[in-house]
Amino acid sequence: MKKVKLNEIARAAGVSRSTVSLALRGSPLIAKPTAERVREAAQQLGYVYNRTAAALRNRKTHTIGLVEANFKNPFFAAMSESVEREIELRDKALLFVDSAESLERQQKAIQLMLEHGVDGILLCPVKHTTPEHLEILKKAGVPFVLFSRYIPRFDADYVGAANVEGAYQAVRRMIQLGHRKIVFVGGEPFTSPWLDRVKGFKKAMQEAGIELSTHWYFCSEVSVAGGASKVDEVLQIQSTPTAALCYSDTVAFGFMLGLERRGIRPGRDFAVVGFDDLPESKLWRPPLATLACPPSRVGSMATRMLIERLDGDEGPPRRVEIQSILVHRESLCPVMEHGSGITRIDE
Repeated sequence: MKKVKLNEIARAAGVSRSTVSLALRGSPLIAKPTAERVREAAQQLGYVYNRTAAALRNRKTHTIGLVEANFKNPFFAAMSESVEREIELRDKALLFVDSAESLERQQKAIQLMLEHGVDGILLCPVKHTTPEHLEILKKAGVPFVLFSRYIPRFDADYVGAANVEGAYQAVRRMIQLGHRKIVFVGGEPFTSPWLDRVKGFKKAMQEAGIELSTHWYFCSEVSVAGGASKVDEVLQIQSTPTAALCYSDTVAFGFMLGLERRGIRPGRDFAVVGFDDLPESKLWRPPLATLACPPSRVGSMATRMLIERLDGDEGPPRRVEIQSILVHRESLCPVMEHGSGITRIDE
């Protein structure tokens, strides 16, 4: 027999879900006529109030678990700050663990959270996470929200950037500025943001009728050093590129430093665009063009979604993508056909 949900009773009685919840618990906050209407709707739908389950649900620790994939990444550090602010506003405690891109540490962290009886969990999955790794959360019945990274074929609440559309808009703009030899730099093909950003990159190139070269993406760790380490590989490509979309701002910072060391001026000889719009982006030299989806927004929205679940939202899993807006700064320049300082084999 199908279990009747509070949302169904709310629709039948013409009230909100929270009103139904309060009425069924006999709260004095609900007017008597409204409470009677709710109880009648519940009876007609065959709803049975489980007092034992309600008592167990009310045993809360007022603690939220936060499992980050890599706290050394400035993006995640900024996101954690916004989560902490949201949690403090609600007088809850935060239990934080950095899984450091380790699947083993992530699984231990989740187990730790469950053992400490957290009310809910915010999780950015590490690379190589599969649906099977997160089944423990569903079996435990603890509300959780994935943020920044989702897991394909795993139905769960998720908040992150609109990565496909963001990358698509950035590459489209590069093409409008005359660039035809564009590469994607940084990150690893083990996470949803990388896969989605590459998807947007390819979509823009294919729509413009530009054939991708044999080497058009360059994987690296997500760091300044990672971005700098890829410059020589990019410049050695047959038919030297003139623009790069970087996986993140930190990768872009390193990539621009690497270009400068070789006498190539970012923003004049070579166009560079990052992702995330970290505060340092506008202070860099030249200021970095980037796709703005501030980590603070992702963290705040993911926390609010989790709080809604804790407050009784039983709706289907939600997927929220925050628009990534291209911030046009000096590092994004038109193509330099002559005198750029880059030796192009095809000219």
